[in-house]
Amino acid sequence: MVAYLVRLLVERALGLVLFLLGSGWVVGPRGVLWFVVYFAAVGSVIWVYRTAPKTMQARLSIAETKDVTPAWDKILLAVFWLLSYFVVYWVAGKSCEPALPIDAVAVIGVVVYLLSCILTAWSLSENEYAEAVSRVQGERGQRVCSSGPYAFVRHPMYSAIVMWCVAVVMVLPSVWVALVSGAVAAVIVARTALEDAMLARELPGYSEYRARVRWRLVPFLW
Repeated sequence: MVAYLVRLLVERALGLVLFLLGSGWVVGPRGVLWFVVYFAAVGSVIWVYRTAPKTMQARLSIAETKDVTPAWDKILLAVFWLLSYFVVYWVAGKSCEPALPIDAVAVIGVVVYLLSCILTAWSLSENEYAEAVSRVQGERGQRVCSSGPYAFVRHPMYSAIVMWCVAVVMVLPSVWVALVSGAVAAVIVARTALEDAMLARELPGYSEYRARVRWRLVPFLW
């Protein structure tokens, strides 16, 4: 778990360095706001580890699942990782106006991001089968999770990522950041559709759950 936390902090640190390289080592008020909250949000992982250790253990075992992870998921995960952890921050540094003050939009963006972190932590605490990769875990006797946020949408962790896509544009606004975050959202929509179809085919009880909970990502929309 310590190694996982170090990895998260290193990823965030690299994102900050890319932002600084893009901005010419200038960080405006909004950049400071975003990265302070971004680093502080790592604390939610510690909470999940304390409340749902089995879930975190499964997520930390990603190396053991590489041979059973679908090829489409490996590709989507790689694109998501590059865009959301690195590319978006270099683009933000290059294209965002550093003199922009912190206004109501930026504050709301931070709130949306924190809510996405809470939704992610809640989802992980409810679903012990929430691995980092998309697959049916027959060896663990996987069952459908329909409690907590899963009573409202079928893929709440992906809903949280879509919230991040909105939040990052609100705090670090530019056309280029919007394009990158839109690409991240598109990757998540594709992964949701593919994973949902896979679970319906292979996980007992999922088709019935899908009939009860209609919404994949956003209630009343999709």
